[in-house]
Amino acid sequence: MAFQNIIGGGVDTGLVGTGVSGAGTTQATATVLVAQNSDVGTVASGSGVILHPLLAPGEEQTVFNSGANALKVYPVVGSQINALTTNLPMTLAPNTGVVFKCVSSTRVFGILSA
Repeated sequence: MAFQNIIGGGVDTGLVGTGVSGAGTTQATATVLVAQNSDVGTVASGSGVILHPLLAPGEEQTVFNSGANALKVYPVVGSQINALTTNLPMTLAPNTGVVFKCVSSTRVFGILSA
């Protein structure tokens, strides 16, 4: 899987990022997620994260919001999540997770937890 080789240096596909903090209030200033699976524990109001820019079709990235506020999850620049407008974030409520599956260079779909 290319994703693990690009961001994990050949590390197991189960690479997990903990202690991740949301940042910024735009796609350009959000925290870039570097692990395949990320637990975002610090989420200031309005802050966000962005999927890894080298996410390729067929790959997936999982995000869990364990913070106190809603988390903005931005797609790779130039792409869209589900039916949202290109470059707009999906809002992830506290204590929920989503699996993002990249299906093309411009489209990611997210499967939200309960």
